[in-house]
Amino acid sequence: MFAVQQPTNGYLDTLGGFGFPPTMLPPGVGGFGAQQRLGAPGLTATSLNFGGIPDPGAAQMLALSQQTNQLLLGMMSLLLGLMANRAGGSASSGASPISAFDSGSSGAGGAGGGGQVSGGSASSSTGNVTNGPKVANPKVQKLIDAALSKQGTPYVFGAAGPDKFDCSGLVSWALGQAGSGVGHMNARGLQAHYKNNKVSKEELQPGDLVFFWSPNDRGIPPGQASHVEIYLGNGMTMGTDNAKEGAKVEPINWNTFIGGARPPELQ
Repeated sequence: MFAVQQPTNGYLDTLGGFGFPPTMLPPGVGGFGAQQRLGAPGLTATSLNFGGIPDPGAAQMLALSQQTNQLLLGMMSLLLGLMANRAGGSASSGASPISAFDSGSSGAGGAGGGGQVSGGSASSSTGNVTNGPKVANPKVQKLIDAALSKQGTPYVFGAAGPDKFDCSGLVSWALGQAGSGVGHMNARGLQAHYKNNKVSKEELQPGDLVFFWSPNDRGIPPGQASHVEIYLGNGMTMGTDNAKEGAKVEPINWNTFIGGARPPELQ
């Protein structure tokens, strides 16, 4: 990878192509005679004996120079290797954020909850689930399919469909499509309505409602839901929470998760 130039003036140019200064050859190296070396910068007659053989000090300088050059070559090779690895890794980093959901593995944030999901497929170009999880309960399937059909619809606070939603508006609308008569409630209302149907993180199944709390400017205290979504299984949810993204499938935020509920009218 590196070319060593043949000395012509008393210097060894090992890394000249990388901006390193050439290494001066000590006396007696490279086949130069005494008169030739005397003309090279930094060399005097006192560094030579009459036989053209380097003195002990010059030999030590040569060994140190060779060690230094080897160290520089090793560092350059390591740097080029790291750059090549980084370039190769970035070329293959296009995994879909819902690949864990499609493959049936545990989703982001740790435990994926109960309930097996099958058949979920995704579009690699958009990241949207085109076919949601398949479950045995037809009512729960209607809930999931209804929610997924609204992917990409805009988020508008207080809206409940059919072309724009906030978080509880989307959940309430999907519940209605599945045959629930709960009507339009906000996140706290849904949490209170299903207070007798709670499920833990470990018991979550596709179609369960998942509630969250995070600091807010609406006066909602910790323990009461400030946000709600529909659980899809394997650590993924369907919901909407901000105007920039709209309704979408995303990994569940276990850091703000405060509980789940299973609507009994869909069982």
